[in-house]
Amino acid sequence: MEAAVACGADTLAARAREQLSAAGLRPRRPAHADRDTLTTREESAALLAAEGLDNTAIAGRLRSDEQTVSEVLSAVFTKLGTDRLGLRRALGL
Repeated sequence: MEAAVACGADTLAARAREQLSAAGLRPRRPAHADRDTLTTREESAALLAAEGLDNTAIAGRLRSDEQTVSEVLSAVFTKLGTDRLGLRRALGL
């Protein structure tokens, strides 16, 4: 399935996911997703972090608290397979 996704064979990948689900298995998430998989909140926080803002400043801009920002950015880093230093590149900036 991963090879199908890498080659752009979306129909084949979808079929493989369906068959795995029918067999009672869960397909693995892609190792590294792209920016399109981020929620609006995740993308907003990620863009601010990519600009160099710290979690306190991001929390202020998003009218949230630092713990929430930390959790959101953790999800972003996991989805994109990067850390704060590689964030700009992972976002395509």
